[in-house]
Amino acid sequence: MVVKAVVLERYGPPEVLEYRDVVDPVPAEGEALVKVAAAGVNRVDVWIRTGKYQVKLPHVLGVDVAGEVLSSTVPQFKRGDRVVVFPDMPCGRCKQCLTGRFMLCRNSSRLGSTRWGGYAELVTAPAATLVPVPGDVSLEEAAALPVNYTTAWHALITDTGVGPGMRVLVVGASSGVGVAATQIASLSGAEVIAMVGDEWKVEKAYKAGASLVVNRTKKDVVEEVMKATDGEGVDVVLEMAGAAFWEKALQCLAPGGTLVTVGATVGDQVSFNVRPFFRKYQKIIGSGVGTQAEFLKIIDLVSKGRLRPFIDKVFSLKEASEAHKRLEAGEHFGKILLKP
Repeated sequence: MVVKAVVLERYGPPEVLEYRDVVDPVPAEGEALVKVAAAGVNRVDVWIRTGKYQVKLPHVLGVDVAGEVLSSTVPQFKRGDRVVVFPDMPCGRCKQCLTGRFMLCRNSSRLGSTRWGGYAELVTAPAATLVPVPGDVSLEEAAALPVNYTTAWHALITDTGVGPGMRVLVVGASSGVGVAATQIASLSGAEVIAMVGDEWKVEKAYKAGASLVVNRTKKDVVEEVMKATDGEGVDVVLEMAGAAFWEKALQCLAPGGTLVTVGATVGDQVSFNVRPFFRKYQKIIGSGVGTQAEFLKIIDLVSKGRLRPFIDKVFSLKEASEAHKRLEAGEHFGKILLKP
């Protein structure tokens, strides 16, 4: 039996993504076979497609997946169960795992990276990574959650302790992580300043929970941040642009503030003046996708209506290259999905 998937045979532009037949995946012991209802499109998919992150080729992308169980080798799941796949499966045996730092496990497997992902009609996944989807959450919404929301949660709640009375600047607030960060920071009681690059995104960012939205193409972000904070700056900057905004991001920080970086969409290499940085007792933290325990908290909040993903656009699986183009052009607000 064969199924359809989007296959990466070589690194390159969006056009290298090939929609074709692949061999029907078979779950190994401890795994389940899932019929994909929706798969999220992420920046990491672009980095793999372009060769920035090397994987074994041919490869099927797709870190975010939700769907229905077709078969399972474990009794906890049965045919028809609605599930979302948490992408990472730590080994559980290394020093990092045994000390609870699962995101640092060097032996972890990741859906869409070390194993074939969700840009397909069917996918196999370790049963331990399957999370039931509550009845009031659609499978499309569930597919929008794992990477974006656990990244934002880990960066803001776990790493920087964002809470009431704090001020947060979200760079790239129209991205999947940016929207999630705006919602999570706002839910925590923080005041959120959201930075966007298009005027049509301003109102959407307010709806996501921002207290102030700055269009970087029309106003100087540093000036607007200082004006809004009485010259103090923000407690936390969530940064994902990299070189393009790094120096200004640091200028937006209050004394004692923290810059937490989760990406580098516009340049990897950065430089800055270290003297004012250490004189103001500021910090820089690297962060990324959180843990399955954090994801369970997110699912619970979504089921209660306290968090809700913004679905930007849904493409068919065969339109994966167009979905990548939309993501790379920054034409989206929220999550781009693929559906078989």
